[in-house]
Amino acid sequence: MIRRDPIVEEVRKHREAIAREHGNDLEAIVAALEGDASLDDAPTASFSPKRLAKRTVRRPARKTRRPNKALEPTARS
Repeated sequence: MIRRDPIVEEVRKHREAIAREHGNDLEAIVAALEGDASLDDAPTASFSPKRLAKRTVRRPARKTRRPNKALEPTARS
């Protein structure tokens, strides 16, 4: 069963209308959107930059003083 999303349906409807308006010419659509003055008046939000946590200095790994123990054979030998 396919679920229909009303938001996706509306976006597709508007996309098809814009494409029909400009004769399905991608260059004409882009030119129209770039020249749209109403987009310049749209409100925008700006946020102050986030401060990054100070990076901790990684210490080099300690060298072991003795080698690892030899592995013991398993019961399935």
